[in-house]
Amino acid sequence: MKISVIIPCFNQGKYLAEALDSVVMQTFSDWECIIINDGSIDNSENVALSYVEKDPRFHYICQKNQGVCIARNRGIAMAQGEYILCLDGDDKISRNFLECMYPILDEEQSVKVVTSTVVQFGKIHRVIPSTDYSLEKLMGRNLFVITSMFRKVDFEKTEGFNENMAKGLEDWDFWLSMLESGGEVVCAKQAIFYYRIRGYSRNKSISEDYYSLLRKTIYENHKHLFSTIFFNPKYSFEYYLIAKSYEYKLGKLLFRPIRFLYDLF
Repeated sequence: MKISVIIPCFNQGKYLAEALDSVVMQTFSDWECIIINDGSIDNSENVALSYVEKDPRFHYICQKNQGVCIARNRGIAMAQGEYILCLDGDDKISRNFLECMYPILDEEQSVKVVTSTVVQFGKIHRVIPSTDYSLEKLMGRNLFVITSMFRKVDFEKTEGFNENMAKGLEDWDFWLSMLESGGEVVCAKQAIFYYRIRGYSRNKSISEDYYSLLRKTIYENHKHLFSTIFFNPKYSFEYYLIAKSYEYKLGKLLFRPIRFLYDLF
């Protein structure tokens, strides 16, 4: 088994068939798809089971509502594939997605993550250009979506998706864990991932105060990384703000060099 597609879903039955159809239609056929129902009370289970009955490559897990982090971790733990792709239950991938992504990871051992250009659809429609990767940039903001491919063996070197990030930004937190020890990120220039924009989303529902708290949690989760890598502040404005908010706790001396360098940019 080459690729395991991990699809957590919570009350996304309205869109789940589109996500699963996009997996079924892949031109690359050596995959399995693990659907984790995270305590949905809509028709998600019926939709998922209809695919399990038709195609043995689909597998289904039902759990009480515990959040997307636990759902993804559980799905990846049972995955048989060498490579992992997370896909949310309301998004979808183009039919050549796996065919485009797989060879890059398979042929280049130095590459840890393969991502792609993103197409937003639904309430709005636009293409989001990719951003060149560096760890310093990633320390300042998330650079790519969770529907990016990585090796299971690299996942197992991390602690998985951090459960203290269940309300948002868990993908950013995970990428820091995955890439803090090094590794390249390659972006397939094709626009082959489709991210649905709805009236409601988990990220939109986060208040500014809570978003700030999540950013600080990322800092706490990766404090060792921020203490060892002197990142370029022009890529890290959000963490400059975090630095200021932590100043009264950690002391002015710690962040004085960051303030000084930030003024240079």
